[in-house]
Amino acid sequence: MEPLPKEHESLEKFNVISDLFSQAITGELIGMSNFASLAETIDDYTEKIEAVEHANSERMHAEVFLDYAKKTGLKTKINLKGEYWRNIREQFLSYAKKKDFISCLIIQEVILESFAVSMYTDVGTAIGGEAGRLFLAIADEEKEHLEHSTDILVSELKEDPEAFINKFEEIHFNCMTILAQFSATTDLRGHCGVCNGDCMKGSLHHVGLEIEKMRGNALSLYAKTLDNIGIPGEKSIVWIAQLPA
Repeated sequence: MEPLPKEHESLEKFNVISDLFSQAITGELIGMSNFASLAETIDDYTEKIEAVEHANSERMHAEVFLDYAKKTGLKTKINLKGEYWRNIREQFLSYAKKKDFISCLIIQEVILESFAVSMYTDVGTAIGGEAGRLFLAIADEEKEHLEHSTDILVSELKEDPEAFINKFEEIHFNCMTILAQFSATTDLRGHCGVCNGDCMKGSLHHVGLEIEKMRGNALSLYAKTLDNIGIPGEKSIVWIAQLPA
């Protein structure tokens, strides 16, 4: 076996960081695919261009993660057909096929980006070093996607509050349920198909992380994002409380 990078001084830490990069790369590639599909739902050429630019941004994030993993000899596993990522992608495509731009925006730029920004921040802060700086830098860039969606969704809510909230509730339970199952203490739908061995969540303590805190932080950012959009708190609190734990 190749010598461990200095940042990954134990085999346990090396394995966890390998799995963290595997999840990040797979997630960025799903995001790239989603933004590319999103472009097909848009008639306005300026928004279409922006969707393609976002797809390219996700591609570059994946490549940066991949480059670091190769440079340091991490054992990464990329699997777009894994249980959770595949199901998220299928949910997204079900709305994209209907050219439902708003639903696609909610899935990619609110639900997925809330988790990405929060979890990348937690990972970057915990692991430190070059790898940590990489996660934190990409978290900052992903915040732009969250901000981009807010103005659009605020306007959509104002046009027809009842219809918008009903739509958001449907998407929340269709998609956020999958991420809630993914981020539960144990994988509620079975192995993710991305971690190299057993689920990495039981080994996160080797890099100073706890899945309960990571999940809590992600849901907190998600709740804040819903609040910024204008979803009534009495609605969002109930939605989040009903997610599987």
